[in-house]
Amino acid sequence: MVALSVVGGVQIHAYTRVPLAASVYAVLAGWSAVLITLVLRREALPGWALAVDVAVTAAGVLVLPLAVSNPLFDTLANPYLEPLTVSVAVALALVSGSPWATAAGCAALAAANVIGQRSLLDRGADFASMANTIGWQVGAAVCCLVFIRRLRQVAHHLTEATQQVITARERLAAQRAHTEERTRHFREQIRRYRALHDGPLRILTAIAGPGPAAHPDPVVRRQCAVSVDVLRGAAPDDPAGNLTDLSLALLEAGGASAALGLRVEYHFANLPDSLPNDVVDALCQASAEALSNVTAHAGTTRARLTALAVGDAVTVAVVDQGGGFDQDVTEFGYGIRHSIVERMAEVNGKATVDSHVGEGTRIDLRWPA
Repeated sequence: MVALSVVGGVQIHAYTRVPLAASVYAVLAGWSAVLITLVLRREALPGWALAVDVAVTAAGVLVLPLAVSNPLFDTLANPYLEPLTVSVAVALALVSGSPWATAAGCAALAAANVIGQRSLLDRGADFASMANTIGWQVGAAVCCLVFIRRLRQVAHHLTEATQQVITARERLAAQRAHTEERTRHFREQIRRYRALHDGPLRILTAIAGPGPAAHPDPVVRRQCAVSVDVLRGAAPDDPAGNLTDLSLALLEAGGASAALGLRVEYHFANLPDSLPNDVVDALCQASAEALSNVTAHAGTTRARLTALAVGDAVTVAVVDQGGGFDQDVTEFGYGIRHSIVERMAEVNGKATVDSHVGEGTRIDLRWPA
């Protein structure tokens, strides 16, 4: 369209200052070449290039009317630089995506257009052509601005969705790896426990028991019984079982009762790697007192000690299936009241006792309360 306007202007001899007109077209063509080079060589067009583009185009719109006569405008309906002003406004909207930058660029181009054709305004000429040029420029810029902003929103949502998919896949892969690791760990525990059960545990149990293989020295038998309980507790059969400061301390706490003939079955699961020392001490001392009560009052040689973590809480349960007692009739003794309940309360924990005649007793320790 610019080329056609130049040809039309030459045919009607509308150029009054040929060198000036040629200079305007040369500057616009040169800057267009520079702009195209920047677009091809850079991933993103810099802001200064957009500003220069608007300034060069506005300057051309201001200067070119000085090199042509008014009949050119009347004949060609002001199309001399209309394609350039529209394309610059469109590029500004698409590249910047900014309403303020687009509005400022369109205002500068419109002002240059009005000032460049002020002679027409002075003569009271028809404003339709000028309004058409500015309207196309602003309308095209607004449409492109809406389009690019919507496109950027879609790209943003697509990026977020892609990142969510990547995160979900990474989480799933980590869960699968963790599950596989736990499975391997569990299988290895089973293999070791079988080897332990078929070897040392069987021998130690026979030595500690009443059978023909029992050791004649009662001290040795008691020590073997303690060792059997410790080994059973140190080889948990639960895939979430682990040895921590608390589990090792509980094994040690049950040693005294095991030495007196109580067989303690240990189960540990999901215990935290570390707990405050006073909490570990309270749980172990309270558990030892509970096991001691089983030995002294329950009338059974077996007890079960379970320690696990649920959420942020750690619970230890000592359960026996001995004679039990009626809680409505029998008051708690000194050991339960002071060595268990009060000891747990001192570390912000809680102890509960549940017992029924002929059904055994259960003592639950929980920290924090």
